[in-house]
Amino acid sequence: MTLTKNRIALKKLDALVLEHDESTELNQKQRSTNKILVSTLNAEMMRLGYVMSESLFSAALQLGYERLVTLFNEVISILKNLKGDDVVYQPMYPNFPQQVIDADVLELYFNALMHYWTFGHWSPEYETLNREFQLESIKYRQIDLVTDEKVGALFTTLLKSSDSLSEEDKSIISWFIENVADEKLAYPEEIPFNENKCVVAGLLLKQGKDISPLVKTATDVLRIVTFLSEGDVSLANNTKFVSLPRSTRKKLVGALERVISEEDIGRHRRKWVKLFHNLHVGDYSNKVFKIASKARNNETLKSFYGYLEHYFETHNIEALLRILVTRPGEFGRRLDQVLRIASAEQQKQIVGAFLSVIDKIPTRNLCQLLGHMNCRNNGDGKRVVFPKGVVQKAVVIDSVNHHLAGSVKKQIIMGIQNCLVERFSRQEALGKVWIDPDLMGCPLPTQQRSASEGLFNVARGTQLPIGDKDTLRFFIYWKGQDIDLSASFHDAEFNLIEYVSYTHLRSSAFKAYHSGDITRAPKGACEFIDITLDAAVKKGARYLAMNVMVYSGPTFANHEVCYAGWMSRSAPNSNEVFDAATVEQKIDVNGNCRNVIPIMFDLVTRKAIWVDLATSRRTGWGGNNVESNAASIEEKLEAIVHSRNKLSLYELFELHVFGRGELVDSVEKADTVFSLEAGVTPFHINEINAEFLK
Repeated sequence: MTLTKNRIALKKLDALVLEHDESTELNQKQRSTNKILVSTLNAEMMRLGYVMSESLFSAALQLGYERLVTLFNEVISILKNLKGDDVVYQPMYPNFPQQVIDADVLELYFNALMHYWTFGHWSPEYETLNREFQLESIKYRQIDLVTDEKVGALFTTLLKSSDSLSEEDKSIISWFIENVADEKLAYPEEIPFNENKCVVAGLLLKQGKDISPLVKTATDVLRIVTFLSEGDVSLANNTKFVSLPRSTRKKLVGALERVISEEDIGRHRRKWVKLFHNLHVGDYSNKVFKIASKARNNETLKSFYGYLEHYFETHNIEALLRILVTRPGEFGRRLDQVLRIASAEQQKQIVGAFLSVIDKIPTRNLCQLLGHMNCRNNGDGKRVVFPKGVVQKAVVIDSVNHHLAGSVKKQIIMGIQNCLVERFSRQEALGKVWIDPDLMGCPLPTQQRSASEGLFNVARGTQLPIGDKDTLRFFIYWKGQDIDLSASFHDAEFNLIEYVSYTHLRSSAFKAYHSGDITRAPKGACEFIDITLDAAVKKGARYLAMNVMVYSGPTFANHEVCYAGWMSRSAPNSNEVFDAATVEQKIDVNGNCRNVIPIMFDLVTRKAIWVDLATSRRTGWGGNNVESNAASIEEKLEAIVHSRNKLSLYELFELHVFGRGELVDSVEKADTVFSLEAGVTPFHINEINAEFLK
């Protein structure tokens, strides 16, 4: 859907911008008409799970008729798209779930067989029965009134992020640069995250603007060309560089000439060999051409990392410290590695050297190191790492088995905490602060480059309450080939104990039911799964996972559309099968993979746990399904739940309080609130990355 100012405002601020014509004066008849239109707009918004604030309602009443009609159409179109209400849902069994509950097993079997034999062209025909109406308690999302300036401030906030940006956020930055006059764009003094800086540089270069102030290293140039080639600016994957106009090549080589170093080229030698050829560097710079020749001929390039690895191999602690203190960020990343090869006496020297440069290490890096050190020596045996890349995968590896002396660990943790508290104390005072204890279950947001677009975004591993309704309804909609929706049930040790999928449409014991497997969707198709929470818990299920898998065909990225989500329902056989007001989350599934777990649930604590991870694909003899991929699913779920090496939002905000606030024991006493629903919340990823990790 085309990006607009109000789509940005709705997604990021739960608000709308209204364009007023000050010269318009409404007569009595127009005011009466407006009241009807605005009330109708609000009613339609409520049908979708939203409600207008009093200030927005009042402001909308003052609009001219044509602008109000335009607003009506724009807002409803956006909200329908966000909730997934802009398509028609026709499950194979239209009277789901009761129809599947009551169906004879042979009926289900032969329907599936005929559907497969005809390659998805045949589906059973059933009369759609009238469904009983039941009132569902809805927690409406309030939409407020916002100014142009508040929307414009999002541009600054995004660029101040200390972490990578999602594809959605990058598109928002692109919208601002392409649609807002330069003098109205408030660029921050610094764009701290290099990937984001290079995205901006690439967008400006497309407009023929000077990017030299943004290019600080040769790697910046590599990222810029990667962005222009629609590749992965994290450089985790290779990119096929596009052919660039001569004028663009000249600007890039000119910028490269000022900053090129053999070390930067050596870090990504293979990529550079291809890029040097693509840029025709010999046409523009002898300096760049000489280094390009060395890279192409596989000659030795001077490298900090070459020396570093040599000193690690030879256990030369003195030399390691001598070069690491010149690069504090690298020192922080390598601290544990250095400590592991050192004697007890040398460890004291290492910690002293580290603390002497700690104030030069970025806040985000210190928080990551603090999270690692907090769980060091915990004896779990496993730890989870999230590799860089545009498709997020979790990798479970063995924990560091080298025991670190408690005194050394304590000195490092205290040093990091003291540094952060002192750093935060230089920021604006927070006053009296209340921090919701539930934020202990919310990790710091990281790796946003691979975050999927959804109704909301939170960090992977974030735990959110799901309320007291007893039925979760999973849904998926796609166009293209055969994509399957499955639900897997796991015990407390993450072992698979039951599943509902195209191979197993119902589990009477767990009271879970599938709406029927559709294998062909050139014009769009949908599937649903109902899960009765209490029944699953009684049968021994602790965790529930949503699995979306491509049975056959290309990756999700090559499908025209694919999204999944879930609803909370108290009366599953009433109302429409798809009811937008009950949709809790709708997430786009468009990664370059064939298996993904968008969400899992802790059925005992009744919390949703955000996953958004690709899983490996194993087909075996049975196809790409839960049964064939059980081991991979179990591993990923355990990885998310037991990922303890990240600092929580509670711990981050507590450090801010120590530096610039006063902790209070109730929200009523607070000037500043950090919680799941009020003040700064886990949903405010951009604000957290821009303002609390700087």
